[in-house]
Order: sequence, then structure tokens, then C-alpha cells
Amino acid sequence: MSHLKVAKITKTYERKVWIESDIFGSTYVMMRHEDGKSESFCFCQFNYNYMYTSNAHIHDTATAMAISLGATEPVEYRNREIELDA
Repeated sequence: MSHLKVAKITKTYERKVWIESDIFGSTYVMMRHEDGKSESFCFCQFNYNYMYTSNAHIHDTATAMAISLGATEPVEYRNREIELDA
């Protein structure tokens, strides 16, 4: 039988959650821990395809996901920067 070690949580960091969208219609739910050293990461991505999705549905679904991760209303929306090779 193994013995479990006990840990005490001494500090928790807030999470920043926001949504980014790009010029192709894709939407990204982004997160970052506010500890001063963590980098932003994409929690999930919703892709746009005119045959199967709508902008309104993607917007509503991404907003619901962001709120479920701790974002508060109104959820912050940002335009995603795209990098173009010169």
C-alpha cells in the first residue's frame, strides 16, 4: 500500500481568459495564469466553415467556453495578429 503525501496550497493565481478571432473566421479561447511568468495558450479553437457553421454559433459557443473557464461577462474579444513572411 502506498502512502500519499499531503500538500498545502499556499497561493493560487488568477486566470485571464479571453477570445481571439482571425480574418479567416476561426475563434480561439485563450488563457494565461496571472503569475507574471506564464505565457498565453490556446485552450480550444473553433474553425469556421460556411457549409457547417455560422458566426453567431461560433461566437456563442466560444463565449460559453470562456465563461466556463472563469471569464466574466462581457467576455473580452481581441483580433488575432497574423504573421506574414515577407
